[in-house]
Formats: sequence, structure tokens, C-alpha cells
Amino acid sequence: MLVDQSKGKTLTGQQPSLKIQTGPAPIPRDARLFLLFLSEINLVIGALFYVYPDISISLWPWMVKPLAIRFFGAIFLAITFGCWAALRARAWQRAKILLLVGGTFFGITSIVSLGQVFTPYSPTTIWVWTMYFGTSAIGCLALLSSHGWSSEKEKVSIKDSVPTLARFFFGFQTLIVGFFGVIMLLTPDIAQAQFWPWHVAKPTLQAFAGLFLATCIATGWASLQKDVLRVRVLLPLDMIFPSLALLAVGIHWNVISSETPGALVTGVWVFVYSFVAVGSTILFLTTRSKTGASY
Repeated sequence: MLVDQSKGKTLTGQQPSLKIQTGPAPIPRDARLFLLFLSEINLVIGALFYVYPDISISLWPWMVKPLAIRFFGAIFLAITFGCWAALRARAWQRAKILLLVGGTFFGITSIVSLGQVFTPYSPTTIWVWTMYFGTSAIGCLALLSSHGWSSEKEKVSIKDSVPTLARFFFGFQTLIVGFFGVIMLLTPDIAQAQFWPWHVAKPTLQAFAGLFLATCIATGWASLQKDVLRVRVLLPLDMIFPSLALLAVGIHWNVISSETPGALVTGVWVFVYSFVAVGSTILFLTTRSKTGASY
């Protein structure tokens, strides 16, 4: 077949075919470094907040109680485990959802923190926290934009599908955290008065809403997946936060019992957190034995 040497293509005018990735594309190097760096920062902050809440209160940019500080510590530790799970998954299409989760949580929290900058008597540390939240959000979303979301160029066989019960589990969780997250973010006063089990500051409730809405995105995405290996990456985060939150509630039960709007409110939240923690743990263990995954 004659070839045009000057242009490096056949005289028939045929264009070279698109290259198709036959296996899962690995996590890009810049994304791995970012996830590792983010995990170490959140590990230090989360451990300090959760283990020493009374000392850590002075570090937070607005007034909070030790129970709320422990909740924030649980969030940061859950993010740490989420980053580690993404790194161990190694494939970009499995890890990308955690960057969207991080971008959503850090983005909402940065806006909440920025709103406190110009309040009377706001501490100088609020600028540090706002910059940290904002930079983390930008980093997560910039990596997603740079490396893309679509998997059209990959041809990966699905060895194990997501169980039907797991889809219902993620769907139920999506509805719950989405409903409460929207109310907590947009109408925190109503949320505080009607269904939050202890008294917190308005920005604290809105920051918690950031986690709820980020979780809503993650579980909604998980409920639509077919490959169980993609879903597994979310499970460590989904196990760690509610488990640590329940432990914090037990430690500070005197606060809950004295400030809750009612026993029904407390019972509902304990059930939801327990349901998520137990369900995620069971799903993680059963899919691990089924797939033989190492993460």
C-alpha cells in the first residue's frame, strides 16, 4: 500500500482509529499526590479534633461545643480514609467520585466560613480555614476538570455487579441526606428547631449540610453504578463518619439528652447513623470476600 511520506498517512484517506483503553486508566500522578497530601492534613486535624476536643475548640473559626468539634474530627478522619481508599483503588474511574465529594464538601464549607469573615469579633484564624477549605475544593474540582469524568475511551469488563440491595441502600441514603442537607443549608433555623438533636451555631449546621449534600451526590452516583469495585471506594468514608459520630454522641450523651427537641428526634438520628454505619460495613465486607479486593 502506497504511503504519503510527507504526511504519514495512507493515500486512501483513512484516518488512524481512536485508541481505546483496554483496562482501567490509572490515577494520574498529580491526583495521587494531591490525595496523599490531603489525607495527611485531614488525618492530623481529624485526630486532634476527635481526641482532644476541649483543646481544639480555640482553633475553630467560630463558637462550637466539644461535641461539634468531635463531629468535625469525624468528618476529617472520614475524608482521610476516603483518600486512602481512592489511592488503593488505583483506577481513575473508581477514584474520581471522591474528588467530587471533596469538592462539594470543601466548597460549601468554604462559603460558610467566608460568610463568617466579616462578622463581629471573628478570629484571624478564620482566614486560614477559609483558604484551606477553598484551596481543597479548587484542587478537587480542578483535577476533575483536567482529567475528565467520562469513561467512553475505556473498555473494562465488569466481573461483579452491584447487588440489588446495595442499590436500595444507597438510594435510601441519598433521599435522607439530600432532604435534610438542603434544609440544613438553606433554612438552618428551622432545622435547628425541628430536627437537630442538640444546639449548634448556624454556620456549624450549614457546614454539616455540606457533608450531607456531598454524601447525597456520592450515594446517588453509587446507586446507578454496575461495577461493584467503583462502589467499594466510597464505603470506608461511609463507614467511618457515622461510626465515629455515634461514638461522639455516646460520649456527650448528657448534651443530647438535655438539648434534644424530643426523644423521637434523637431516635431517628441514632437509627439513620446506625443504619448507614452497619449497612456500609456489611457491604464492604461482603464485597471484599466476593471480589477479593485489597482495599
